[in-house]
Amino acid sequence: MENEKIAITGIGIIAPKALNKDEFWSNILNKRNCIVEVPKDRWDPALYYDPDPKTKDKTYSKIGGFIENFKFEPIKYKIPPLIANQIARLQQMTIEATRMALEDAKYDHNKYNPERTGVIIANAMGAMRKEMSDLRVYKFFNEDLIKKTSVFNSLDEQSRKKLIDEYEKLIDEYILNITEDTMPGELANVTSGRIANVFNFNGPNLTTDAACASSLAALDYAVMALRTKKIDIAISGGADEMMSPAAYVKFCKIGALSPDGSWTFDARANGFVMAEAVGIYVLKRLSDAIRDGDRIYALINSIGSSSDGKGKGITAPNPKGQKLAIENAFKEVDYTPEDIDFIECHGTATKAGDAAETQVLKEFFGPYLNGKKIKVTSIKSQIGHSKAAAGAVSIIKTALAIYNKTLPPSINFKTPNPNIDLNVIEVITQPLEWNKNGIRRANVSSFGFGGTNFHAALEEYSQSSNSYYSKKSDSQKIESIIQSENKIQNKEIEMKNEIKENPKTPYSSLQGETFTITANNMDILAEKLFELSQKAKNLSENYPLAKISIPLNILSQDKIGVAIVAKSPKDLVEKIELIKKNYNEKIFTENPLNFKLKGIYAFKNKI
Repeated sequence: MENEKIAITGIGIIAPKALNKDEFWSNILNKRNCIVEVPKDRWDPALYYDPDPKTKDKTYSKIGGFIENFKFEPIKYKIPPLIANQIARLQQMTIEATRMALEDAKYDHNKYNPERTGVIIANAMGAMRKEMSDLRVYKFFNEDLIKKTSVFNSLDEQSRKKLIDEYEKLIDEYILNITEDTMPGELANVTSGRIANVFNFNGPNLTTDAACASSLAALDYAVMALRTKKIDIAISGGADEMMSPAAYVKFCKIGALSPDGSWTFDARANGFVMAEAVGIYVLKRLSDAIRDGDRIYALINSIGSSSDGKGKGITAPNPKGQKLAIENAFKEVDYTPEDIDFIECHGTATKAGDAAETQVLKEFFGPYLNGKKIKVTSIKSQIGHSKAAAGAVSIIKTALAIYNKTLPPSINFKTPNPNIDLNVIEVITQPLEWNKNGIRRANVSSFGFGGTNFHAALEEYSQSSNSYYSKKSDSQKIESIIQSENKIQNKEIEMKNEIKENPKTPYSSLQGETFTITANNMDILAEKLFELSQKAKNLSENYPLAKISIPLNILSQDKIGVAIVAKSPKDLVEKIELIKKNYNEKIFTENPLNFKLKGIYAFKNKI
């Protein structure tokens, strides 16, 4: 399968304190804390809250990342009022976020084939509306319990009837009647089906559930469907509005929630904060996005996944599984971990979880850092943990960071978690201008309750620097390797002949690592050489050059290129400077003697 890069061409998001992507990005830059006490129109803390974690059937947490002031206009989508009343807020927000993403991507039904447009959305816990409709059904169970009480049986017949009648009247007052539209309006899988229905998409639609990693599971499927050309456009993302008192109570009984804040990477970390959000993006193959002149926020290179297997417990973080997901992501790209500028962490603000995640990053990225630190951040510090939608929110944050060339901050980081090694880990605490001579790259981690792990690799789109593919397919590699071997043999013959003709050619110039850089024109080649030079300038003199030379050394079908033999980073920089001083069209046909004497070979491919 050809791993073509996937372009994010449209974004729609509804999150705490943000009803669109501009408000969301503004909140990130302004380090806004979007966590509040539960609004009274959701549920009354007086009924369900008790600060004592041991209190039976109560929540010790009453804070969260809540979406407020959201309004849905069913007429805009030609949805009849009676049906609209039965559509859960979860589906309403997903419809609205999808509309924003499609408009942002300038999706045109007349231009694109709806039969080739798929919908893959994440949701894990369904709609809150379901709990209320269930309560209506269970009124008979509750009535039966009431009738078994001694107080009820001490009443006269008229008073008993009056009590039950009043109870049923209150049920009718507070809970909608169950109709033929109730179940479709609240089921998790209809979250994606509703989008396909409202926007008339005829491609596959499905909903993924991998707990807190659900959104990246959806993204993984969407990317595969695009790469295998089952579809041409994917509407993907995640939606979660499960903020019910029952969810709070159950999470509290595992000790998972924080009573006072989302303290990611901080010593105060004491659990995650519940949040709701909907994040939707429009995805296309890079070649199609370029053909259609789309705005490209970022590119998805790869998604690695894994399961924890047998660990300490079904809900405990397993470093082995997390590391495997990261390793699998890097198997699908042609660059190394040192090229990553920051990690948008899962970062749930649990002491053990944050420590385990950053330890894995240290172990995996550490050998490539060359004295630098891994920059990390987490949107959960600002809005809380949006569960099934968490990965989508993180992908959108990272895509906007790449597009706006800004390193995004975490908040609430004052006293570091003592179990996080700050000699290797650096928490971004202020929005920073993202200066880089090469391609900006960032990765996203998402781990799910039950031992499922995902890690996504993203990068910026640059017209001059990006190839279409994350990594060559096996057939492409084999063909390139055969061509490379033939060309390398020819270069060796050239080198030997050159030494015979020029006895002064020092053998030392032919010792070291070989860097082969190719492009289709001189401008792109110059950019690639400059990027390589900048990278080399940041390396120590004893850095093993093979780590950065090996990914370059499969020759492509590009029109021109240079091969450079370098013994050290300093030697590499000096030779690139020599190329720069003599850079013109003739070097690719004549290959100057001063190049050959230094172990530099410019060439032109015969295609």
